[in-house]
Amino acid sequence: MAYSFPLSLAEFQDIINVAAAPFRLQRSEEYSGLSSGQILADEMAPPLWSAPVRLFPAFHDDGLETQALIDTLDGSMQSFLFYDPRSAFPRHDPDGTLLGAVAPTVHSLGADNKSIRIEGLPAGYRLSRGDMFALRYGADPERRSLHRLSVPVEAGGTGQTPLFEFRPHLETGAAAGAAVELIKPAAYMRIMPGSLSVSEADDFGTVSIAFTAIQRLVP
Repeated sequence: MAYSFPLSLAEFQDIINVAAAPFRLQRSEEYSGLSSGQILADEMAPPLWSAPVRLFPAFHDDGLETQALIDTLDGSMQSFLFYDPRSAFPRHDPDGTLLGAVAPTVHSLGADNKSIRIEGLPAGYRLSRGDMFALRYGADPERRSLHRLSVPVEAGGTGQTPLFEFRPHLETGAAAGAAVELIKPAAYMRIMPGSLSVSEADDFGTVSIAFTAIQRLVP
Protein backbone atom coordinates (compact mmCIF):
# COMPACT_ATOMS: atom_id res chain seq x y z
CA MET A 1 0.00 0.00 0.00
CA ALA A 2 1.29 3.44 -0.90
CA TYR A 3 0.50 6.31 1.45
CA SER A 4 -0.91 9.61 0.27
CA PHE A 5 -0.68 12.72 2.39
CA PRO A 6 -1.98 14.16 4.57
CA LEU A 7 -2.62 10.94 6.49
CA SER A 8 -6.23 10.66 7.61
CA LEU A 9 -7.31 10.23 11.23
CA ALA A 10 -7.90 6.53 10.55
CA GLU A 11 -4.40 6.16 9.10
CA PHE A 12 -2.54 7.96 11.89
CA GLN A 13 -4.14 9.29 15.08
CA ASP A 14 -6.54 6.38 15.48
CA ILE A 15 -3.59 3.96 15.31
CA ILE A 16 -0.82 5.48 17.43
CA ASN A 17 -2.68 5.25 20.79
CA VAL A 18 -2.48 8.85 21.99
CA ALA A 19 -2.39 9.35 25.76
CA ALA A 20 -2.39 13.16 25.72
CA ALA A 21 -2.10 15.94 23.15
CA PRO A 22 -3.35 19.26 24.57
CA PHE A 23 -3.59 21.87 21.83
CA ARG A 24 -2.31 25.36 22.57
CA LEU A 25 -1.80 28.42 20.39
CA GLN A 26 1.83 29.11 19.56
CA ARG A 27 2.13 32.82 18.96
CA SER A 28 4.78 34.77 17.06
CA GLU A 29 4.94 38.07 18.91
CA GLU A 30 7.57 40.73 19.36
CA TYR A 31 7.91 42.92 22.44
CA SER A 32 9.77 46.16 22.94
CA GLY A 33 10.01 48.55 25.87
CA LEU A 34 9.76 52.34 25.83
CA SER A 35 11.68 54.73 28.05
CA SER A 36 8.39 55.41 29.82
CA GLY A 37 8.31 51.80 30.96
CA GLN A 38 5.43 50.92 28.65
CA ILE A 39 5.66 47.58 26.84
CA LEU A 40 4.59 47.40 23.18
CA ALA A 41 3.63 44.13 21.51
CA ASP A 42 3.14 43.24 17.87
CA GLU A 43 2.06 40.03 16.15
CA MET A 44 4.66 38.99 13.58
CA ALA A 45 2.68 36.06 12.13
CA PRO A 46 -0.69 34.38 12.72
CA PRO A 47 -0.71 31.95 15.67
CA LEU A 48 -0.59 28.22 14.95
CA TRP A 49 -1.84 25.31 17.02
CA SER A 50 0.81 23.10 18.56
CA ALA A 51 0.50 20.00 20.73
CA PRO A 52 2.96 18.01 22.85
CA VAL A 53 1.88 14.49 21.91
CA ARG A 54 2.50 11.63 24.34
CA LEU A 55 1.62 8.06 23.44
CA PHE A 56 0.70 5.31 25.86
CA PRO A 57 3.65 3.02 26.63
CA ALA A 58 3.82 0.18 24.11
CA PHE A 59 5.48 -3.20 24.10
CA HIS A 60 8.60 -3.38 21.97
CA ASP A 61 7.02 -4.81 18.79
CA ASP A 62 4.03 -2.45 18.96
CA GLY A 63 6.40 0.46 19.50
CA LEU A 64 8.33 -0.51 16.38
CA GLU A 65 5.10 -0.48 14.37
CA THR A 66 4.33 3.02 15.62
CA GLN A 67 7.85 4.20 14.81
CA ALA A 68 7.54 2.78 11.30
CA LEU A 69 4.28 4.67 10.78
CA ILE A 70 5.84 7.90 12.03
CA ASP A 71 8.79 7.31 9.69
CA THR A 72 6.44 7.47 6.69
CA LEU A 73 6.08 11.19 7.44
CA ASP A 74 9.74 11.68 6.44
CA GLY A 75 10.47 13.77 9.49
CA SER A 76 8.64 17.08 9.10
CA MET A 77 8.10 16.79 5.36
CA GLN A 78 4.64 15.19 5.31
CA SER A 79 1.46 16.08 7.16
CA PHE A 80 -1.39 14.31 8.94
CA LEU A 81 -4.80 15.18 10.34
CA PHE A 82 -4.88 15.55 14.11
CA TYR A 83 -7.36 16.76 16.74
CA ASP A 84 -7.20 17.59 20.44
CA PRO A 85 -8.46 14.47 22.28
CA ARG A 86 -10.01 16.73 24.93
CA SER A 87 -12.19 18.36 22.26
CA ALA A 88 -13.15 15.36 20.15
CA PHE A 89 -16.84 16.16 20.71
CA PRO A 90 -18.77 19.23 21.86
CA ARG A 91 -19.26 19.29 25.62
CA HIS A 92 -23.05 18.92 25.38
CA ASP A 93 -22.83 16.18 22.74
CA PRO A 94 -20.16 13.87 24.19
CA ASP A 95 -20.56 11.11 21.61
CA GLY A 96 -21.85 13.09 18.63
CA THR A 97 -25.29 11.48 18.55
CA LEU A 98 -27.17 14.78 18.84
CA LEU A 99 -25.41 16.16 15.79
CA GLY A 100 -25.96 12.90 13.93
CA ALA A 101 -25.38 12.99 10.19
CA VAL A 102 -26.08 16.69 9.66
CA ALA A 103 -23.41 18.70 7.87
CA PRO A 104 -23.26 22.26 9.25
CA THR A 105 -21.79 25.08 7.20
CA VAL A 106 -20.81 28.71 7.65
CA HIS A 107 -23.81 31.01 7.27
CA SER A 108 -21.86 34.26 7.55
CA LEU A 109 -18.65 35.73 8.93
CA GLY A 110 -18.29 38.74 11.19
CA ALA A 111 -16.50 41.81 9.88
CA ASP A 112 -14.10 41.56 12.84
CA ASN A 113 -12.62 38.31 11.43
CA LYS A 114 -13.14 36.55 14.76
CA SER A 115 -16.86 35.77 14.79
CA ILE A 116 -19.07 33.42 12.81
CA ARG A 117 -22.65 32.23 12.38
CA ILE A 118 -23.18 28.50 11.71
CA GLU A 119 -26.23 26.99 9.99
CA GLY A 120 -27.49 23.46 9.45
CA LEU A 121 -27.40 22.42 13.12
CA PRO A 122 -30.17 20.58 14.98
CA ALA A 123 -32.58 23.02 16.63
CA GLY A 124 -31.36 23.96 20.11
CA TYR A 125 -27.90 22.47 19.57
CA ARG A 126 -25.50 23.91 22.14
CA LEU A 127 -21.81 24.67 21.92
CA SER A 128 -19.74 25.58 24.97
CA ARG A 129 -16.85 27.91 25.56
CA GLY A 130 -13.80 25.74 24.88
CA ASP A 131 -15.42 23.55 22.22
CA MET A 132 -13.49 23.45 18.96
CA PHE A 133 -14.51 23.49 15.31
CA ALA A 134 -12.64 23.18 12.03
CA LEU A 135 -13.40 24.95 8.76
CA ARG A 136 -12.68 23.43 5.34
CA TYR A 137 -12.52 25.80 2.41
CA GLY A 138 -10.84 26.39 -0.93
CA ALA A 139 -9.58 23.84 -3.42
CA ASP A 140 -6.28 22.66 -4.91
CA PRO A 141 -5.33 22.49 -2.12
CA GLU A 142 -8.19 22.48 0.36
CA ARG A 143 -7.34 24.61 3.38
CA ARG A 144 -8.24 23.91 6.99
CA SER A 145 -8.43 26.20 9.99
CA LEU A 146 -9.08 25.21 13.60
CA HIS A 147 -10.78 27.41 16.19
CA ARG A 148 -11.88 27.37 19.84
CA LEU A 149 -15.12 28.99 20.99
CA SER A 150 -14.69 32.02 23.24
CA VAL A 151 -18.36 32.07 24.30
CA PRO A 152 -21.21 29.55 24.60
CA VAL A 153 -23.84 29.60 21.85
CA GLU A 154 -27.10 27.81 21.00
CA ALA A 155 -28.73 27.20 17.62
CA GLY A 156 -32.23 28.55 17.16
CA GLY A 157 -35.27 26.72 15.84
CA THR A 158 -33.98 26.92 12.28
CA GLY A 159 -30.62 25.39 13.23
CA GLN A 160 -28.75 28.66 12.89
CA THR A 161 -26.60 30.20 15.62
CA PRO A 162 -26.26 33.88 16.38
CA LEU A 163 -22.89 35.44 15.64
CA PHE A 164 -20.34 34.16 18.18
CA GLU A 165 -16.67 34.81 18.88
CA PHE A 166 -13.73 32.41 18.67
CA ARG A 167 -9.94 32.27 18.43
CA PRO A 168 -7.68 32.35 16.51
CA HIS A 169 -8.82 34.85 13.89
CA LEU A 170 -9.87 33.62 10.46
CA GLU A 171 -7.34 33.29 7.69
CA THR A 172 -7.83 34.63 4.17
CA GLY A 173 -10.16 32.51 2.06
CA ALA A 174 -12.78 31.42 4.59
CA ALA A 175 -16.26 32.31 3.36
CA ALA A 176 -19.95 31.54 3.72
CA GLY A 177 -20.74 27.97 2.72
CA ALA A 178 -17.52 26.50 4.13
CA ALA A 179 -17.92 23.10 5.79
CA VAL A 180 -17.83 23.10 9.61
CA GLU A 181 -16.47 20.10 11.54
CA LEU A 182 -17.60 19.71 15.16
CA ILE A 183 -16.83 16.00 15.64
CA LYS A 184 -13.09 15.35 15.93
CA PRO A 185 -12.31 18.77 14.44
CA ALA A 186 -8.86 18.29 12.96
CA ALA A 187 -6.05 20.45 11.64
CA TYR A 188 -3.29 19.63 9.22
CA MET A 189 -0.23 19.00 11.38
CA ARG A 190 3.38 17.94 10.99
CA ILE A 191 6.01 16.85 13.48
CA MET A 192 8.20 19.65 14.79
CA PRO A 193 11.81 19.05 13.69
CA GLY A 194 13.88 17.36 16.37
CA SER A 195 10.93 16.75 18.71
CA LEU A 196 10.49 12.99 18.27
CA SER A 197 11.72 10.97 21.25
CA VAL A 198 11.71 7.19 21.71
CA SER A 199 12.81 5.70 25.03
CA GLU A 200 14.72 2.50 25.60
CA ALA A 201 12.60 -0.46 26.68
CA ASP A 202 11.99 -0.50 30.43
CA ASP A 203 12.01 -3.54 32.73
CA PHE A 204 8.53 -4.46 31.49
CA GLY A 205 9.59 -4.33 27.84
CA THR A 206 7.66 -1.16 27.02
CA VAL A 207 8.83 1.97 25.22
CA SER A 208 7.56 5.55 25.41
CA ILE A 209 7.16 7.70 22.30
CA ALA A 210 6.49 11.44 22.21
CA PHE A 211 6.69 14.31 19.73
CA THR A 212 5.43 17.84 19.21
CA ALA A 213 2.95 18.52 16.41
CA ILE A 214 2.63 21.94 14.77
CA GLN A 215 -0.19 23.15 12.54
CA ARG A 216 0.02 23.89 8.85
CA LEU A 217 -2.87 25.52 6.97
CA VAL A 218 -2.46 23.54 3.76
CA PRO A 219 -1.56 19.86 3.32
